[in-house]
Amino acid sequence: MAQNAVELSGSFQGENLLVVNETNPDGVGFCCYQVRVNGRLTADQVNSHAFEVDLRGQGIPLGKGVAVKLMHRPGCAPRVLNPEVILPSPDFELVAFEAWPTGEVAWTSEGEKGRMPFVLQQFKWGKWVDVLRVDGQGGDGQREYTVRIEPVRGENLLRLMHLAPDGTLAIKGEVSFVADLPVVDFDYDPKTAVIRFSEPTHFEIVDAYGTIVMSGRGDNAVLRYLARGEYFVNFGARSETFKKR
Repeated sequence: MAQNAVELSGSFQGENLLVVNETNPDGVGFCCYQVRVNGRLTADQVNSHAFEVDLRGQGIPLGKGVAVKLMHRPGCAPRVLNPEVILPSPDFELVAFEAWPTGEVAWTSEGEKGRMPFVLQQFKWGKWVDVLRVDGQGGDGQREYTVRIEPVRGENLLRLMHLAPDGTLAIKGEVSFVADLPVVDFDYDPKTAVIRFSEPTHFEIVDAYGTIVMSGRGDNAVLRYLARGEYFVNFGARSETFKKR
């Protein structure tokens, strides 16, 4: 015998579903008697006239797919008040995006339908590097964000990415500035297997296959546990090579 169910699917955007639950037509109990999210039975308290489907408590990453099934008795059906919170919605507007040589970055959005995260990327070492991830605030009005990054010497090119409800990253805007900073130098001591930088800096150690084997921030990097071979070191605005013997 087929079971009665109200089914919804979409993408998790940080919000819970709100459900109105009628009394069972025979007067005993309530219409919806069970909730499943992505096939798993939830612990939602359905024995009431209204309840929440706790999507936030399911451990679903933002932007990932979500399928909700509300099992109900014949002759009635629960009503979801806000199905739009898991459905793809029109994109928001990026009102402003600015950055300064101090490393301060600010942007203003309008019309965020869900609390999907922003990813701030910086172009350095010949590639785009994720430097910050910021959760969206959501809401129909304007939302303001201010963060701080570590600039590099010379031109700094930044771009703002946004995780769309379908799980893809969309480029929302780019901005650049020039920072007059000291040159960051490095020195590798093969005896101690230590790299020393002239200034504290973000760095990456990359092997010959392009795998990042170490990353961090500081004025030195201890490499004694790395295998022998050729490596690249990305730091500041530069990329150099060294050989560990």
